This record gives sequence, C-alpha cells and structure tokens, in this order.
Amino acid sequence: MKKSIIGIVLLLSILALNGKTVAQSRLSLCTRLDVTTQLKSYYNSMDSVIQTRLGDEYLFRFTVMPSFDPEYALQIESVEELYFLKVISFDKNLWYAKDVTDINIDECFVELETELAEQVLYLSRQFIDNKIDSVSVGGTIDGNLYQFEINENGVISCGQIWEPAPESPLDHFCLLCAHLKDGCLTENKSKNQ
Repeated sequence: MKKSIIGIVLLLSILALNGKTVAQSRLSLCTRLDVTTQLKSYYNSMDSVIQTRLGDEYLFRFTVMPSFDPEYALQIESVEELYFLKVISFDKNLWYAKDVTDINIDECFVELETELAEQVLYLSRQFIDNKIDSVSVGGTIDGNLYQFEINENGVISCGQIWEPAPESPLDHFCLLCAHLKDGCLTENKSKNQ
C-alpha cells in the first residue's frame, strides 16, 4: 500500500486544484431506480452483499455499479484512532449473473495512513455537500454509477453520479478510490502468498 501512496497523494493534489476551477453540476441525491423487477432485484442483491461483507460501521463508503464490469465497494473505518480500508470486489458483474452465489468476491482489510484517510474523508464530504462540483456526462445508457456515502454518528449522507466528465474533480476522486481498491487487493494477495 505504501508504494501507491505517492500516486494517491498526487491525485489528491490534482483534486484540490481542480476542485476550485470546475463548477458545472453536482452530485445528485442517492436514488434507486426500482422501476423494473430486475432493477429492484439487482439493488437488493447488491445491498445484501454490501451489508453482509462490509457491515455498517464505516465513515466513508464508495460503491461502483458499472453496466458491464464487475462491481466493487470500499469503505474507510476507524478503530481506536486508527483508520482501515475495507474492500470487496466482485469477479463478475452482478447484473448478468444467473445466481449471486456464482460470484466470487475478493476482500481485503488494511490499515490506512491517517493523513490519507483524513484527506479522503474531507474530499468525500466536500463532494457530498456539493462544495466541489463536477461535470456529469449524462444522457448515456451504459457506464458506471458511482455512489458516495458518509456516515456521521449513524446519519448517512449519500450522493451519486453517473459517469463524471473526464478530468473533472469527481473523475479524479473515482480514480483515487480505484487505486485504493487495487492497492488493498494487491497487498492482501501478497500477504497470502
């Protein structure tokens, strides 16, 4: 995880600079499009896996629900003034799976440096409060739905965006979260070999 810290710090710096210059649209409130039985079933399955694997003791949660690629979620937790990153990553896309039990889920749990955790928490709060704007591509049928959640004393604040514009602050933040996921899973695999 330490090797990827330099890249992550660079991404955070880019976010801080771009967050002041881009102001077009904002995260929308989290909604579930339960308009079809299939969508309702998908969201129920996703929520069930997240609740079972990640629980509800988190400060920040980031969930990615792509149209075709496998889903993943990560969260930052705090235990006795230490921060931890917990990740789950599906090996197949849940939408196309015939049975949820056919999906393998990689998991990892690693300690996160305090400064990095606090910067991610700060930025996620700025995005959810719409203090840092982003440009949503919008109008696309397929792509990635990104959901951000902050848990402050049991009160959940949630924002989501469908495909942030390339090079926007939210795009960089989503990339940062993808690097955190990849770093955690890589570190977990190296520990288990």
